[in-house]
Amino acid sequence: MYKRQIMAQYGKPEYWEDRYQKYASLTLTKYFRDKEPFDWYQRYTGIKDIVTQYIQPTFQILNIGSGNSRLAEEMYEDGYQHLTNIDISFTVIKQMQELYKEKIPNLAFKQMDVRSLQYDDGTFDAVIDKGTFDSILCGDGSGPNADQMLSEIYRVLSPTGVYICITYGLPE
Repeated sequence: MYKRQIMAQYGKPEYWEDRYQKYASLTLTKYFRDKEPFDWYQRYTGIKDIVTQYIQPTFQILNIGSGNSRLAEEMYEDGYQHLTNIDISFTVIKQMQELYKEKIPNLAFKQMDVRSLQYDDGTFDAVIDKGTFDSILCGDGSGPNADQMLSEIYRVLSPTGVYICITYGLPE
């Protein structure tokens, strides 16, 4: 019952802001030394075969719901240089900007709602989603919110773009 109550919160922006604010008082160095960044479902090594099959290193890539995952860093180290990371939480975006401002200044981190992407049509060649679709499906108004999210992803993808969705959901 408790797990179901927590999962129901995943669709709420307030849940994510609160989650990351709990760590805001820790310095980033201490945070990453004492606690592992959280990667939903898989680390890059677990999805690398899929990524390299469909995404070229020259592609413009949008990582939605990036949180404090190391996905962008690991992909960057693997030759993917054009990565934009978005998350609904202003707090986690600030943390990641601070963490990478000197380490990998080319990584872009922006606070944004995936249901209202502030990019032109066809901006990205690939969109990577590790758990964001699942989170949207946990909240109130999940159907319309999921439709809005998918419409926005479709809109910002180039005509030959690819959307990779890592989910616990069944294909249908």
